Amino acid sequence: MQIEQYIRQNKKNLLIIIGISVVFIEIIIFAVAFSMSNYQPCIRIIDQNNQLIYECEADKFSIFKVYHFEKKYGTLDNYRAIIKHNDTPFPFRAWLCATFCVPALIVFVVIFILKSIMRFKR
Repeated sequence: MQIEQYIRQNKKNLLIIIGISVVFIEIIIFAVAFSMSNYQPCIRIIDQNNQLIYECEADKFSIFKVYHFEKKYGTLDNYRAIIKHNDTPFPFRAWLCATFCVPALIVFVVIFILKSIMRFKR
């Protein structure tokens, strides 16, 4: 009974807290979706037959990667290195789905928890 009374007494404050929380969650969802869309450089190593041998997401070939490449495929002088840029678009459908589903899921979980607490306190 105490939870029900607390909710009735502080309804306005709880609605403000819920509203701010939903806006904060929406901003986080947008930031995650925006971070997934980017312009990534990719190094591709091609042999004399124009077959792709090795590919990594970077704009520079580090000493570590050169060591492992040469250990597996031989010297790098026998191959051509091409830098290609992969453009990943903004994931609009995933963002739209997450925008509605994540807050709804949180609301349903909180309602379930509150109802189960009120049910067992009787």
